[in-house]
Amino acid sequence: MYKRAVKIVQARMGIVSNNEKLVTEPRYFEGQVMESLLTNIHSIEPIPYTDDLDAYFIVLDDPNVWPQVTVTEKVLFATGDFTRYEKECSDNRYSLFGNLGLYFKYLLVTLERYHHIYSFHASSMFSPSRNTLLLVVGGPGAGKTVFLLKGLEDDWQIFSTEMTHFTFTDEGYVFYMGSLYDNIRLGNLIYDFPQTKEKLKVEIPDVADPWGHKIAIDMGTIAAAPQYPNPRVMIVDAKIESGRDVPIVKTITQEEKIAKLLFDNATEKFVSPFILYDRIPVGSLDTPDLMTRRIEVMYRFVEEVNLNPVKSTLAGAQNCMEGI
Repeated sequence: MYKRAVKIVQARMGIVSNNEKLVTEPRYFEGQVMESLLTNIHSIEPIPYTDDLDAYFIVLDDPNVWPQVTVTEKVLFATGDFTRYEKECSDNRYSLFGNLGLYFKYLLVTLERYHHIYSFHASSMFSPSRNTLLLVVGGPGAGKTVFLLKGLEDDWQIFSTEMTHFTFTDEGYVFYMGSLYDNIRLGNLIYDFPQTKEKLKVEIPDVADPWGHKIAIDMGTIAAAPQYPNPRVMIVDAKIESGRDVPIVKTITQEEKIAKLLFDNATEKFVSPFILYDRIPVGSLDTPDLMTRRIEVMYRFVEEVNLNPVKSTLAGAQNCMEGI
């Protein structure tokens, strides 16, 4: 069995398999491609493999075993004909190590369980002149990337393109940097923010449908610092609609609604069942204990974090920052 260990944010995880290539595939662990883990997280640090890591991700690649996934707090065990599944899968993001796959979801749960680090499904930027971290929360297709591109027209620096990590400390609280690669729709670069593509040094491929095509872009040249202790925080619940000329901006004042918004967002990536490799159903990785602690943390977040008024906005690409 091949063994390796990595540290992501603070989680220390062992990876074990009878197929070394499967658990070291560069496109998942190193690549600037759509399915890479680096479109979710900032970095993957190799560490020594020991018997006292936070959790272990074990993969048995064998065409003669039944495909299934078994999950405990300490060990996730997956079996199946993964060499074949990797070749036949219609969308490799939903694979063992894809950015919408099993390992990523188990990582988020491990961060919560052993380090009390919560991962918002939020793009984020830091403004040095404001000493403010902007969290743009929202599900897939909400328009989080649009805020990143718009922010680059001002002094905002990229803190995360997809997941933003947070925890309380003895000195207050701290935010950890997330991914700096982003899967960006070409139409946004060509039509909404044509000057930004030069700032990002992006070459636009010639495609028939720019709005139906995404590419993975490295935004690290305009990155913020790796972490920020006790910043002022702005939260925007975003929805971007093409062609909307006048934004509709509302302030969310009720503590319960803000806590629920944050709880739902921090839960989104691992709460729902999903299909791995088009064929293996995997249930929710959430648990009652984690959920109870998570909602308590979100109420504490509302009470103790230095928050600007929380906003929801329905806006177009160019006016997304208005009223924020």
